[in-house]
Amino acid sequence: MLNSIRETRAVKDGLHNIILEIPEDVYLSIYDNLNDKDAYDVLKQYLNYHQDDGIPSDVRIQHNKNAHTVNIYANLHYLGNGKTRTKYYMDDAMDER
Repeated sequence: MLNSIRETRAVKDGLHNIILEIPEDVYLSIYDNLNDKDAYDVLKQYLNYHQDDGIPSDVRIQHNKNAHTVNIYANLHYLGNGKTRTKYYMDDAMDER
């Protein structure tokens, strides 16, 4: 799933914003519901997969039925963060052959 995500970022007044756009069928094949808890889990996995040390806040999810996408919106905080340990996801590592 992590390889199917399209990312958009912006910075405004020092606050980093991220939007993850996931194909509807990919998201719903793994998660049954659209809720902020699962959205936070997906975002944390995505950040870790890309070795991004941002700390997410204000995570919310939105289902765009017309575009057949699930969008996750969040703020990312970088100041005062320590380096995190890398985790590996074997299923996605195998997909990038």
